[in-house]
Amino acid sequence: MLPRTAEEQACRGDGAIAWVKCALGLLIVALPVAYAGNLYRLLGLSLYDAQILAMVLACALALGIVQLAQGSRRPAYRAVAIAGALGTLALGAYVALFYPAISMQAPFLPAWLIVVSGVLLGLLLLNLSRAAGLGILAVVLLFLAYGTFGHLVPGPLQSRQTSAPELLVYLAIDANGMLGTALRVAVVVVVPYMLFGQLLSRCGAADFFNDIALAGMGRFRGGPAKVAITASGLFGSISGSAVGNVVGTGVVTIPMMKRAGFPPSYAGAVEAVSSTGGQLVPPVMGAAAFIMADLIGVDYATVMLAALPSALLYYLAVFINVDLQAAKRGIRSVEPELIPSGWQSLRHGWHFLLPFVVLFYALFALNLRPEAAALYAFVSLLVVSLAFGYRGKRVGLGDILAVLVAGGTAATSLILVCAAAGIIIGVLNISGLAFNLTLHIANASGGSVLLLALLTAAISVVLGMGMPTVGVYILLATLVAPALVEFGIPVIAAHLFVFYFGLLSMVTPPVALAAFAAANIAEARAWPTSMTSVRLAWPAYVVPFLFLFAPSLILEGSPLEVLRALGTAILGIYMVTAGIVGYMGQSRGIAFRGLLILGGVLALIPAGLFPAAGYTDVAGLAVFALCWLASKSLPAGRAVLSGE
Repeated sequence: MLPRTAEEQACRGDGAIAWVKCALGLLIVALPVAYAGNLYRLLGLSLYDAQILAMVLACALALGIVQLAQGSRRPAYRAVAIAGALGTLALGAYVALFYPAISMQAPFLPAWLIVVSGVLLGLLLLNLSRAAGLGILAVVLLFLAYGTFGHLVPGPLQSRQTSAPELLVYLAIDANGMLGTALRVAVVVVVPYMLFGQLLSRCGAADFFNDIALAGMGRFRGGPAKVAITASGLFGSISGSAVGNVVGTGVVTIPMMKRAGFPPSYAGAVEAVSSTGGQLVPPVMGAAAFIMADLIGVDYATVMLAALPSALLYYLAVFINVDLQAAKRGIRSVEPELIPSGWQSLRHGWHFLLPFVVLFYALFALNLRPEAAALYAFVSLLVVSLAFGYRGKRVGLGDILAVLVAGGTAATSLILVCAAAGIIIGVLNISGLAFNLTLHIANASGGSVLLLALLTAAISVVLGMGMPTVGVYILLATLVAPALVEFGIPVIAAHLFVFYFGLLSMVTPPVALAAFAAANIAEARAWPTSMTSVRLAWPAYVVPFLFLFAPSLILEGSPLEVLRALGTAILGIYMVTAGIVGYMGQSRGIAFRGLLILGGVLALIPAGLFPAAGYTDVAGLAVFALCWLASKSLPAGRAVLSGE
């Protein structure tokens, strides 16, 4: 039996507040799981998507109200919070039960529906800053102001006039507003995956992945940093939160890197970059992959496979940087006594691999919907977790309630963010801003795809500052990606492009949330940690441009074209990274480093960028050969993953 979590203990104490929290957490999980598993059809029910979305959103809003009163010892305040939560739940149930009739009356704007819409919208705004920060609240308020007063804006950004009642009802009730695509994907698809992740974190899987990372990478030079990269990448894909992953794994990996000899700011940067990159790694990709697949109308597997090469390049670049830094600083491997046996770890934790086999088999062999595949994976993980333990940890029947409550609590922020994203999308649709903004971005580029890509990247980083991953992607996919598609960029490449740059705001100054969280753990200054993160993650600022002009990097093209694009990208990343670090065999001077960077840039230029671009690969390879021969005449360095 595992130690009690905060959720489990809360269900056992704190009076009525605890019971209401547990009930709401269970509902937030149970309703999407029942919907994803088609249980409502077994009962002979026929439901609109908006009905289940309204009920789950009401549960999330009610839970947010209850959490505002958590910890308060004032009975009156707690009673008001419970009454408010129950009232919110009743309002959501009313909208859910009578949604077909309500949607028919919505165009006529009855007074009672305007009030209901205003209450729902107000409750969302009340909860939003606590759930996702002031950044997204400010963005939502800005869009609401534009939706109300956009007709007064002079010039081409002027919108059509919309009355406040019409805007309220449209945003709160219409399937293009709060109850739209973003919330549907979050509720129906992502919640089952978050439940899967919660069970993974409680059953000892995090310890298993950390032990495997230690066993696999701990014996190499710079081992602590390589362990951090591996562990954060593995768990970051499941957790779906860069900052959450930094806090969860960084408390172990950052002190380990500092003890090995890495500077505090560098240790924090490694953890921040690795945790951020986890959201680029299939199968979950921070939940954005599911929303992307739905928005652009392709299978989830297509998005996952397209994202895989660039994710591999991202982590390869971080590995190369860490290895060269370790060689330059003389940092050795993890102490042998701290490295577990890989065989023993696998022997005791092999069962954690089975749910992933089930997940991929259900997705690719059975062609099940992503949410159904997640349910199969969750059930298989629950079975093996009940049967087997790991390092003294085993899930018992009594832990299942805590897992369910934790899953619902963890999903609350995501649900609120996606409802807020629905507001933004609704304003864009009703005002016509989406079309106008796409047109103006395209015009500002002057017909140059490269300039358009640079503008789009800058806008994506700025809009992504301080916002959670899913909210960032939905905003960028609606505002910015259409401009790239208008210029003939493949749809999936355009959406991956804006997703990458929105995500990079997590490590890019001035609002680098993941880097700042890592700096706090590392006891380093925030700004140097963020700047070091940018240097570490530099390929992530370049690779998205590559797959705009070299679709083979998203697996579009012949196998030979894919291999060539990957090979030259890897060569270019190695050369530029070696030039930045200043190490190839031994520490190098400015001229040698400049030559390496020049050769790396030549190798990175996509073959399809201009007619003679193919020759730049040859030039880059020649520069690498020259530098390699020069390094062989001096004391030789070790290979990228050489052991000690």
